[in-house]
Amino acid sequence: MKRSNQIGWAQVRGGVFILLALIFFAGGVLLMGQKTKMFVNKGAMRVVMNDVVGLKIGAPVWLAGVDVGLVRDIRFADPKNSNEVSIDIEVDTDAMKKIGTDSKITIKTRGLMGEKYVDILPSKLYSDTPPAVLQGVSVAKLDDVIQKAGDTFDKVNGIIDNIEKGKGTLGKLNKDETLYSNIARLAVEMKDLVVTINRGEGSLGKLNRDPEPYNKLISILNRADRTLQDIQASDGTLNKLIYDKTLYSKLTALADKSIRAADDVSDLQKKIMSKEGTVGLLLNDRQFYDKGMSLLTRAESSVKAIEEVTAKVKGGEGTAGKLVNDKALYDKMNKMVDDLDALVKDFKEDPRKYIKFSVF
Repeated sequence: MKRSNQIGWAQVRGGVFILLALIFFAGGVLLMGQKTKMFVNKGAMRVVMNDVVGLKIGAPVWLAGVDVGLVRDIRFADPKNSNEVSIDIEVDTDAMKKIGTDSKITIKTRGLMGEKYVDILPSKLYSDTPPAVLQGVSVAKLDDVIQKAGDTFDKVNGIIDNIEKGKGTLGKLNKDETLYSNIARLAVEMKDLVVTINRGEGSLGKLNRDPEPYNKLISILNRADRTLQDIQASDGTLNKLIYDKTLYSKLTALADKSIRAADDVSDLQKKIMSKEGTVGLLLNDRQFYDKGMSLLTRAESSVKAIEEVTAKVKGGEGTAGKLVNDKALYDKMNKMVDDLDALVKDFKEDPRKYIKFSVF
């Protein structure tokens, strides 16, 4: 029986099915290679940075450590005017709502030499309309770190060279034998001092060996503790001073009153010293002072004059002196008063004797 060379319809359908399956498989592999989520809504954003440090198209985008998108395109934003690089990213629409102007966007590396990815810190706000363009922050590159480390090592080498040359404090400690000898001698003396103290010699040794100072100190502390306990437990003055809030309130009120009294005294002093008041005028008016001094001078002169007159009277000078000191004049005046008194008495008894009245 001869074999037929014609292809049947069933074979064609099988071939077409296998071809379509291969196409879908290849597309799935490509999509998986690009880490694209096929059934998640996505939105586009642009990040502008000064340096992308080797970031490639297709790199993942992380938001708070969660893979939320990938890099679609990398190019210079405006080559004629700046060196900034724009990164077009594709991010899940739900994740975009947590990306804002306060989000920190950097490019990091997985491990030391791993692939680059865009790392975004979430915004503090939740927005349905996130910004289309964001500014990224450049991070320190490995070359910069190595350069700084090299500079640090150079400085350390310079310090070590100075030490070896005997420069500076550490250099002198390293090279100066005199300083070494002094330190060694000081160590020996310190050792001797410690041995002396351990033997109980000297003041420090007695303090170290003799338990009496320690016991006295403990006794003082115990007495102080008992005193404090007695103060806390008793109802005496100290306890009230410490715990009585009423006494504190009274003292506070007394202090306030003292302050107000001091203010009143100060105001009174100002009023007294003011030239508008009587006391202020008495204290501050120069004219009144001069008048007072003049009055005192006149009073002093008057007193002197009175003293002089008194001295003359006592000396029997003048009429007043004779009236005071002349006994005969005193007797005459006394007799004249008696005669006048008798005359008045006689006149009252018989006035006709002294008055004669006649019409014709």
